[in-house]
Amino acid sequence: MIREMQFAGLFYEENEIQLEKNMQAFFQGKFSFNGNAAENTLKFQTKQKTRICLLPHAGHIYSGKITAETLAEIHLPRKLIMLCPNHTGLGRHGAVWESGAFTTPFGRVPVAEDIADRLLKTKWFRKDYLAHQKEHSIEVILPFLQYTMGEELEIVPVSLAGIENLPQMAESISQCMQEHEETGLVVSSDMNHFAAEKENKRKDFLALDAIRAMNEKALIRTVIENDISMCGVLGAYVAVLAAKKLNLQNCRLAGYDTSASVSGDTSRVVGYAGLYFY
Repeated sequence: MIREMQFAGLFYEENEIQLEKNMQAFFQGKFSFNGNAAENTLKFQTKQKTRICLLPHAGHIYSGKITAETLAEIHLPRKLIMLCPNHTGLGRHGAVWESGAFTTPFGRVPVAEDIADRLLKTKWFRKDYLAHQKEHSIEVILPFLQYTMGEELEIVPVSLAGIENLPQMAESISQCMQEHEETGLVVSSDMNHFAAEKENKRKDFLALDAIRAMNEKALIRTVIENDISMCGVLGAYVAVLAAKKLNLQNCRLAGYDTSASVSGDTSRVVGYAGLYFY
């Protein structure tokens, strides 16, 4: 089944030529919007091989800088399980888009049907297209992955909508990654939403510190106790568990910013982070 793009022209540029120019600007550290976006500092020459990362999913003008900074540092496998939150309330927990492709202005990204089938053979995941039809949090990341990885990219979209069975899901994903070395994991998540910038950053780094300490239980506890609206916290929990099962011992924060860098409004911001495990 083909999932047609839903958010081109809203979250990101729908014209392929202009989208290409935007990608070039992001990865050259020169993208700006109304002159307000700070330039990137892309210094890494040798990419760190990694199999698990977290990327933000806001409108490109806001979070694209962090996505580019993160992807500029790393080399991902060509097949990516992509864990996204469920913003719409539609569909099921553990929803897998099992076949076909996702589309963006750059073309189609095929689903890695062998990996999807491997996950669906467990009882923790379910074939479900509905959860993904109106969900933006995978689609907006795809142009960056297409730009950096080209036509070799394949994905397995998975939507998480509850806390049930997350350890079992992490176990299944890590086993799949062990069986298929060309497979990686990308978590789609923004950080806290709509606090004043100072408070937003405080909350964000409470959650980020738990992730960097690779403590999934502390992450959930911290998010709940501090009322942190990190929409992809379930995916981040799974990622930490999977990273430990794959014997990845370190987590690097590649970039962090808030929407105030573009909007100029520090009274009500959203935080964006990019990180990876190695």
